[in-house]
Amino acid sequence: MGQAFPCESRAAGTLLRHDMQPDRVGWTVYDVLEGRPVCLGGVALVGLSFEDANELVDVLNRQDLEIERQARQLVAQAMRPRSRGLKPRPVGYC
Repeated sequence: MGQAFPCESRAAGTLLRHDMQPDRVGWTVYDVLEGRPVCLGGVALVGLSFEDANELVDVLNRQDLEIERQARQLVAQAMRPRSRGLKPRPVGYC
C-alpha cells in the first residue's frame, strides 16, 4: 500500500521512493524524490485503479531496494582487504 507519510516512511533505513496519491479520475504513482508522476515507457502512471497503482508502487519500491542491496554488496566486496601473502601467478600458470 502507499505510504501514509512518504517523507517519514522507511524500509531498512531507506526512503521508499515511490508512493501513490488520488487524482481526479483514480490514483497516480509518483516519485517522492522528484515530486512528480512516474512515467514508464513514456506513459504517465495516472488515473489508475487503486489496486493497479498499489501494485506498481510495490513493484517499483522492491526493485529500488534490490538495486540498493546489490550496490551495497558490491561496495562491501570492493572494500574487503585482499590477501597479502599471495603472489600473482604468471600468465598461463594454473
